Amino acid sequence: MKKEENKKSEIKVIVFDVGGVLMIPRYYIKKDGKEFSGIHEHIAHKLGIKFDEWFDAIDSLYVKSIIGEISREKFIDTVSKRLKINKKRLVRTIIDCYRYKMKKNLYLFQLVKKIRKNYVIGVLSDQWPLSREAIFPKKENKNFDFVIISYEVRVRKPHPEIYKLLMKKIHLLDKNVKADEILFIDNRDYNLEPARKLGIKTILFENNKQLGKELRKYGVIEINL
Repeated sequence: MKKEENKKSEIKVIVFDVGGVLMIPRYYIKKDGKEFSGIHEHIAHKLGIKFDEWFDAIDSLYVKSIIGEISREKFIDTVSKRLKINKKRLVRTIIDCYRYKMKKNLYLFQLVKKIRKNYVIGVLSDQWPLSREAIFPKKENKNFDFVIISYEVRVRKPHPEIYKLLMKKIHLLDKNVKADEILFIDNRDYNLEPARKLGIKTILFENNKQLGKELRKYGVIEINL
């Protein structure tokens, strides 16, 4: 592993989630006291259909797409026929809505660039083909030492197998890295629990300021945001 020795903490590998961490909602919608980005609601609106109609059309296809059990082409073809919507318009609308609702967390991308000389930096994320194209295209892979995307490896968080795959990926880079030398950052606690069981250190992402404080505790950065 061609990384400079890290003298400030025991962390050697830092792994980021994409949706909600590296990519954050641009706008929030309030519903039942909770905040959410409303991507699928926005897709339905732009297609000129009710949300229930959209959700019924994608049904189990969406879940299968996230774990690679159905191809991008099959998803588009099936949903297009169910909704009687042109395939090009369907794809364009989905991608445009993701890009409208999500934006790069510029602080984290700048941080990754700064600390990459001292740490192995990876990505572990649940994505389906169209969200990957829209918010985390493959050209972004060059900014990280490794990238694990659910539909590409056919398993998603929080299934234990994806965390075992994470360990294998890291050990291909350095077989001596221990679980407690890995730090995983996600915005869903249920995605962090399986990592903790393996001994991986975790941070539940809330915002950049909070994350900065947590990273400072691990010696990853010098000062808070």
